[in-house]
Amino acid sequence: MDDKEREQFKGMFTVNVIYLNILIFAIALAVALGIIAPNTWEPKWPIVIGSIIVAVVTLILFIRKYRSTKAWLAIHGTTREERMAQIRAEKEAERARIRAELEAELREEIEEEMRQEEKNA
Repeated sequence: MDDKEREQFKGMFTVNVIYLNILIFAIALAVALGIIAPNTWEPKWPIVIGSIIVAVVTLILFIRKYRSTKAWLAIHGTTREERMAQIRAEKEAERARIRAELEAELREEIEEEMRQEEKNA
C-alpha cells in the first residue's frame, strides 16, 4: 500500500470510527435515559426514541461504509508487488487452462485421423 492509498484508508477508517462512536453514544443515551430518568420528566421518551432512530440510521450507514472499506482494503491492502504477482499467477493459470483445452482438442483430432486412416486401410 503506497502513501496515497494509506491516506485514503485512514480517511475511510476515521469515518467508520465516527459512525461507530455515534452509534455507541446514541444507544448509551437511550438506555441511560430509559432506565435513569423519571417517567414524569417530559422530554424522556422523545429523546429515547430519537436516540434509537439515530442509532438505527448510524448502524445502517456504518455497515455500508464498513463493507465498502473492507472491499477496498481487499484490493488495495496488498503491496504493488503482491498485486502484480497475483495478476501474473492468474494469467498463468488461465494460460494453463487454455493449453490443456488445446491439447485435449489436438489429441481428439489425432485420434480421429488415426481412426480414419484405419478405416481407409
